[in-house]
Amino acid sequence: MTKLFRTFFIFLLLLSSRTGVANTLDINDSKTERGNYSARQTQSHDLQGLYALSSQAFDEPRQASSNLSVLHQQAYDAQAELAQLLTKIAQRSPTQVIIPPVKSYQRAADKVATKFNGDASQITDLARASIVAGSIQDLMQVYQILNEQTQVVKQKNRFAEPKTSGYRDLNLLVRLPQSGMIAEVQLHLQDIANIKNGPEHKVYEKVQIIEANACKQKRSLSEFELAQIAQLRQESHKLYHKAWLNYKRVDEASLLKTSAA
Repeated sequence: MTKLFRTFFIFLLLLSSRTGVANTLDINDSKTERGNYSARQTQSHDLQGLYALSSQAFDEPRQASSNLSVLHQQAYDAQAELAQLLTKIAQRSPTQVIIPPVKSYQRAADKVATKFNGDASQITDLARASIVAGSIQDLMQVYQILNEQTQVVKQKNRFAEPKTSGYRDLNLLVRLPQSGMIAEVQLHLQDIANIKNGPEHKVYEKVQIIEANACKQKRSLSEFELAQIAQLRQESHKLYHKAWLNYKRVDEASLLKTSAA
């Protein structure tokens, strides 16, 4: 009986040890997989690497509080943290940092009410900033550093899937390391940003005037007005497309030069 009990005890001990090792391997495999995924996401600083960044959420993009007043107060410290972080990143790459003011409380309240059904924890752009890069390589370098120094919660790659206007950028939601607040960071290419802030903004204003005039007269847009709007937007699309083709040509030329070397 004693011998049988001893054998059973040894069997349990071995089973426990194997389970512990298996669990450890599972955890390590999971960490390795995440590490490999991160490496795949950032290993290439060219056009191919940029296209490889898929639009997805890595974690639920919610703030720690659902109280807008609390979040809005915290946003000022978060904005300062974000500005300091991006300024350091810009010192490591030839890029320009744009830090706008914290989103106003009224605009935030309107957004929470209309878009998030009153749930303030879903607002993620109280603290926000932009980085403008002169090349795809510089933009990808910034993306990699952000991945290393913050937690990227969600990303939307409009370079791979541009807006109907032809506009492209990389939109990130990042969780800041100190405040823990989620902030929005947009990564732009210089020529595309210039079009957005120049010619496309003028197109937007012209379209607004046409639509406002029809609304004032309490009527639908005429065929002529619809044609005007379509033509204006087509002009913007051509500008964006031309700018993007230039970046692609530079990237392809750089790749050929590297291959030849």
